[in-house]
Amino acid sequence: MSDPRALFGIDGGATSSRLRIADLDNRLIWEGRGEGINPNALERGELGRRLSALFAEGLAAAGLGPADFAAGCVGVAGADRPGEKAELESILRGALGLSCPLEILADPDIALAGGLRNAEGLILIAGTGSIALARLADGSRERAGGYGHYLSDEGSAFFIGFQAIRRSLRSMEGRDLPTSMLPALLARFGLEGPDQFVPFVYRRFDKAAIAGAASLVAGAAGEGDELAAAILDEARDELAGLVSSVYARVESRIANRALVLWGGLFEHLPALKAAVTELVGRRHPDLTVKVAAESAAYGACLVAARLIGGAATGRDARP
Repeated sequence: MSDPRALFGIDGGATSSRLRIADLDNRLIWEGRGEGINPNALERGELGRRLSALFAEGLAAAGLGPADFAAGCVGVAGADRPGEKAELESILRGALGLSCPLEILADPDIALAGGLRNAEGLILIAGTGSIALARLADGSRERAGGYGHYLSDEGSAFFIGFQAIRRSLRSMEGRDLPTSMLPALLARFGLEGPDQFVPFVYRRFDKAAIAGAASLVAGAAGEGDELAAAILDEARDELAGLVSSVYARVESRIANRALVLWGGLFEHLPALKAAVTELVGRRHPDLTVKVAAESAAYGACLVAARLIGGAATGRDARP
């Protein structure tokens, strides 16, 4: 039997997943996409089927077998909890026959590793939801936020969209800043009048649709809408606050004082990204805000390399 000669990393999403196979220097051999593998949303049998299909395609394309892996890492939402972690490892070892060292992490951990090309540092993720994570070289971590739209997700696209609805209704009653957003919000959601927000929110709740209204708020703020600007200022403050929370808990122990901003909200609202960057810089001048260098799947491979004593940071390209 030949010595193990490859690593794998999985970026496991709810709707799709990405498997990256790399050599021991973390240089790309093969990368492909499959179905979502969120263990909280799938029965064990279906989760095993999806993982098996993803690996079958990758192994065939790369000309490898399960014994060729020296290490692997899976990052998926919720997989840092003991139950989900144990289930995933059981499937990977049982159904797929993997015997190599494995690391199973939450998705922000591998995004951090990919974004910074380093398993240590900080990440602020803002999309439909929000979370900040600080990870140390020894694998210990601190987090802030990320408890979902009822309990948390401050500064996220959902936060912005929902605040626009709530505060536009307050403004209509003279209880908040003036705004012109209400007609645009009604049109966006296909509602005929303000009273229809009640069944829209309480009976036909659509988190993604509400999050999508963040772009409307940004457009209104750009046109001078006072309430829209205030909502974006609040989002900026909340997102910077997530960073401050985790950084305060690791400041004396962390060597890599780098922060990556990650997620669709920052991609679609560059002015908000710039505002968060500026505020974080003023609060924490010793933190360096960086542009994401690599993908989350790359980050999972980097974590896998370190399981076998490597510090592989090979570029995401074929050797």
